[in-house]
Amino acid sequence: MSQPRKTGPTRPDVPGVVAGAVLTGAATIWMLTENGVLQTDDLGVTSALLLVAAGVLGLAASRRG
Repeated sequence: MSQPRKTGPTRPDVPGVVAGAVLTGAATIWMLTENGVLQTDDLGVTSALLLVAAGVLGLAASRRG
């Protein structure tokens, strides 16, 4: 017989949330640059905003658990 699983609150996967946010943001930046929506001059600010957003998501996920 298998052991019953414990049910209860699960801890959020903070590194997974941050990595997902960074990869999604990087793909979005690439797509917008390829389609001419973003210029190469804007990449520094956009990348910084992406990292700040990923940090905020990571903090929110870690506080939730």
